[in-house]
Formats: sequence, C-alpha cells, structure tokens
Amino acid sequence: MRRVKGSRLGWLLSLAGLGLFGMVVGTSLAEGDAAQLFKKHSEHIYQIRLIDLAAEKKSALGSGFLVSSGGVLATNYHVIESAISNPDKFRIEYLGTDGSKGELKLLDVDVINDLALLKSPQLTRAPFELAAQEPQQGETIYSLGNPHDIGFTVVPGTYNGISDKSYYRRIHFSGSINAGMSGGPTLDSQGRVVGINVSTAGNQISFLVPVAALQALLAENHLQPDQNMKARIRQQLFDNQDALYGSMLAQEWPTQKLGEANVLAEMVPFVKCWGGSTDEKRRYVQVSSTCQGDEYVYLNPFFTSGTVNYQFFWMEAGELNRWQFYSLYENLFGGFVPDNRAGENDVGEFSCDEKFIKSDSGGQEKVAICTRAYREYPGLFDVMFIGASVHSNDKAYVRHFSLAGVSRENSKAFMKKFMETTAWQ
Repeated sequence: MRRVKGSRLGWLLSLAGLGLFGMVVGTSLAEGDAAQLFKKHSEHIYQIRLIDLAAEKKSALGSGFLVSSGGVLATNYHVIESAISNPDKFRIEYLGTDGSKGELKLLDVDVINDLALLKSPQLTRAPFELAAQEPQQGETIYSLGNPHDIGFTVVPGTYNGISDKSYYRRIHFSGSINAGMSGGPTLDSQGRVVGINVSTAGNQISFLVPVAALQALLAENHLQPDQNMKARIRQQLFDNQDALYGSMLAQEWPTQKLGEANVLAEMVPFVKCWGGSTDEKRRYVQVSSTCQGDEYVYLNPFFTSGTVNYQFFWMEAGELNRWQFYSLYENLFGGFVPDNRAGENDVGEFSCDEKFIKSDSGGQEKVAICTRAYREYPGLFDVMFIGASVHSNDKAYVRHFSLAGVSRENSKAFMKKFMETTAWQ
C-alpha cells in the first residue's frame, strides 16, 4: 500500500474525552454541496510544514485540522515523524488559508493509527465536531486537504465502510487523496469529522483512519509537549504486537496440503495467500504458497513494522541428479530476506542460530532462526524462521516465516505453533 505524504523528495508515501471542546463548527449543510462545505470549514484546516532548520525551507508537507480548544491540531504521524527522529534538524509549523503561520509543539502520537496531536496557543478558532457514529454505507463524504501544495481543496467520495480484511482499521474511501492531503479531515454532509486522510492505492481507492481512533487518542489525555515520545511509541508497538499475536495464537490455524506437507492457509483476514508452480519446461517440480499482509506500521521512511508473512515450498527432483537438487534446495534456503523495511540506525545485525532437528516425518530438518533487535524500542525484534528437510534425495520441503516487531515471548510461541502445524506428514 502506498502512503501519502506531501512533497518529501524521493518518498511519496503509499503513505473526545478531554472536556475541552466548547464551541464546535459542525453546521447543517445540503448533502453533496462540496463548495459550501469548503467555504464553511476551510479556515479550520491548516497546512502542516516540516521545516529544515539549516535551510529554513519546507522539507515535507501535510494537512491538519483543529480538534480541541486551546489550539490542538490533528494530523498524521508520518507527516511529522522526522521532527521526532531528528528534533535538532526540523521544526513543525502551520500555515492557514488566511496566510497566518506559526510554530507547533508535538503533544502526542499514535503510531499504530498514524496520528499525531500538535498545539499552538495562537490557534483560537473553534474545533471541528467529531462524529459520534459512522456514516451509512454509500454515503457521500468529503476529504479536505492541500494536495501537492497547490491550495486547499475538497474532494467528494463515497464511504464504503471499514474493510473486514484489515487489522489496522481503515475506512475505504472512493475518492482521490493526493500527496499533501495526509492528515486532513474527511467530513460528512453535516461538517462532522468521520475520518482522517492517510493513504491511497490509486484509481480512486483511498483510506482513512476512523475518527474513533482520534477520539481514543484524545481521551488518553497524554497531551504533554515534553514527554518521552520514543518511550510512548515503544509502548504502543509492544501493546499492538501483544494484541496481534494473542489473537492469532488463541485460534485454530487452518491448513491445506502442499505436496506431502501440511501448510498454513489464510489464518487471519488481513493475510492473503497466493500459489505458484514451475512450468512444464523445468526439469524439476516446485510448488509454493506465499501468504502475506499488505499492512504495516510506519515508523520512519526507512523503517516499517507490524507485519506477518509466511511461505512454503514443496520440491521434487524430477530429472535433476542428487547434487543438482541439493544445490537448488540450498539456494532456496539461503535466499530469504526480511519482509519489512529497516535501516542500520533502526535495527541491529541479524543473529542466526542454525541446527538440525528430527522432523515429524522421521528425517532431518535444517532450521535457522534469525533475530535482530530494535535499537530504540527495547524488547522488540524482527524474527525469521527457515526450516528445510529432504527425503530420499528427491523430495524437499521448505517452510519460512518473517515477523516484524515482535517480543521474544510471542515469537517463540508463534514458532512452536508454526512448527507443530506445518509438518511434513
């Protein structure tokens, strides 16, 4: 999935409980009157600018909107992330439709839902009203933002509900969210916020963070400009992986046959499986099942987490001799890479433990378990497992999984169940 983020060179991302609301700006509007909607609410949205301190020029752009009295704005985490990673290099500013501008302080983030809260006491206009319930399926809703730094605009589209194939809850919006609109509000016909612009897959397929996630973040009341943001993010990542693996491990895992092996099928809705096989011209047989999710948690332009992927390969030697088949099998075993993006400043080197174990079919299985630690989020790791077994020199079974941002405890529990479930019978 491509996140949307405005104007960062080389990185176009295919990316209520405070009691402070007072006056709100929601007013009754004629359904579908996008022009009137924009006229009523354009003064309550802002361009969010990441300013490079050395150059005194904008480095990234997004959109934001008022959500609470006292000048509290909401935007996407990915719009302002660089100010967290490099606070001495960047500052955050707002630019209003009336030309007003000023500095913003970071109050809080929710990296799982790609949200951030910012504040400037200079912003005294009334906040948007946050919707108390979801729109009806098929209802027209309106995305506001500043696409490609060309000026604020409103984009009408259709509310298609929250995808049942998504773990990280996202609204499917049939409308064009473009670069620079990230973090802007999407409104119903009454001017109430129903979602926050976050990503696009192109061709009128866009996604919004449900307003309920923003309401939950506000209700947590962590509005502290000087809090340890890395510690806050680490706790969110840890809680998220606990919930994710807790739900997966608690259920029965479905299996299917691949050659003579049992392999894991689509165990959760957000992981999709695809098959492949060699063509008739090959001198050997290889059949595969690859299961992966297209969702992730964005941490920075070079670092993503929160993914679960697994693969299986059944191989038969066919016309290959023993050594040719062994070479093919060894190349496959050594060719796996992690499925998430991570830089050397984000993670350590992989540490791998290789050993031979007795497989369930009575033969030997070569197993490699590789882990790398997150530098700034202690207790979290990327984990890869590779297992390969050969029988009678003419058949082989390779199984693999890759987990991003998991605790040791959850990775061990996942590996145990994976090995028990995906056996060569």
